Amino acid sequence: MTHHTPKAFDFGAEPEPSPEPVERPAVPQALDFGAEQGSVPASPVPASPPRALSFDELPATAARTGATSKAMAKALFESEDHPAVRDALGLAWADYPGLVEHAEQRLAALFRRLLPVRLKLVTDWAEGPLMEQAALLQPITELVLKFSQMAVPALLEAALESTRAPTGVFGKLFRRTTSPAEYKAALASSRTQLLQLMADSEVATHNLEESAQNLALHGAALAVVAKLAGGALDAALSDALVQRRTLVQQAVRQAELSVLQMGQVRQQAADLVGQVSSFLTVTLPALEMAQAQGGN
Repeated sequence: MTHHTPKAFDFGAEPEPSPEPVERPAVPQALDFGAEQGSVPASPVPASPPRALSFDELPATAARTGATSKAMAKALFESEDHPAVRDALGLAWADYPGLVEHAEQRLAALFRRLLPVRLKLVTDWAEGPLMEQAALLQPITELVLKFSQMAVPALLEAALESTRAPTGVFGKLFRRTTSPAEYKAALASSRTQLLQLMADSEVATHNLEESAQNLALHGAALAVVAKLAGGALDAALSDALVQRRTLVQQAVRQAELSVLQMGQVRQQAADLVGQVSSFLTVTLPALEMAQAQGGN
């Protein structure tokens, strides 16, 4: 038996590539709408790492709630709706109706400052108004001294005396004759000074009266608080209340006396202005007319 070697499959020669390129289907391109003018590509936001849970920090709402409650408590005490302030105003209406009628809001403000009553508050109470009044008393003292130094009554008396004829032999021989007209300039200057003194005294008196009213309110507030506290005060606080009330009362009394004294000085000045005006406008012209007629 003869064995033949198998031949490889012959599929024929590979066809030569065609000289013309093979057309392939076109790949669709993405639609291009054009880049927006001025647009900047957004940068990617980096992812932040997760934070560990912390129980040490209080929530912000809790902190705000605590602050709000403190503010509400403070506002409540600083208002007239606080029970202590209402009780103090009730006592003030009973004991000082005249003051409360014209200055209820100011008294309420003083109560809010003074309550709850403490030794340090009482010891330093009304120190500012006391110092202010001491400064306002100085102009009053200076005006009273200035009025005394002007000596207008003596000048006016000398001017009137010059209009009278000398009496007796001694008066006719030794009396220095002074013409009434020689007092004209001095009296006119004194009249101007008196008018200015009256104007200055009105301003000084007004300021002192307001200061005394303010001190009276501070004293009334102390008295009401002392009565409101009753026997709950210790010995040191009770003594401080008594001493401070006494000091304020003395200052108010001093202001009232100074206002009264200044009023008397102003009245005397007004009377002198009238007398000087009468001498300059009536007496002196009449004398000059009489002398002119006598000379004829």
